Amino acid sequence: MSAKPTLPVEALSLNIDSYVACTKCAEELADIEPKISLQEYAAIDIGFTRWGLQVWCRRHQVNIVHIDFGGRQLPADFRRLEKN
Repeated sequence: MSAKPTLPVEALSLNIDSYVACTKCAEELADIEPKISLQEYAAIDIGFTRWGLQVWCRRHQVNIVHIDFGGRQLPADFRRLEKN
């Protein structure tokens, strides 16, 4: 991980274009009353592995996605942008 930030501070705000979710969680939401969002229902862990980055569903104990970095160490920005 890079010691010097590579992203502009604007990139630290919510900029997600496409969310990642457990398909089992998404299917179960149709039968849940009262209705809640997938964000509220999902229980996921995200973290680094020796291969890359893994997203894991705690509710179903299944892999959602595992991104292979191909042995490369990519720059990462762990700064925190706080709202006042």
